[in-house]
Amino acid sequence: KKIFLIIDNLKVHHSKIVKEWLALEENKQKIALFYLPAYSPEKNPDEYLNCDLKQGLSAKPAPKNSEKLEQNL
Repeated sequence: KKIFLIIDNLKVHHSKIVKEWLALEENKQKIALFYLPAYSPEKNPDEYLNCDLKQGLSAKPAPKNSEKLEQNL
């Protein structure tokens, strides 16, 4: 089935390599990209997750190793 992917307007999503890959006929049949409007974090659920994660991690002491980082997450 074809994938309909909604992404933000991050510069890399508009890069030459992405555009070239999307232009290939075989990929046109597999995926379609839809871009969120610029400067609209309220429409991007990932932004809410990032905000919650940053707030939660900043409330805890800085981890000294990867195991502690995983516990904090």
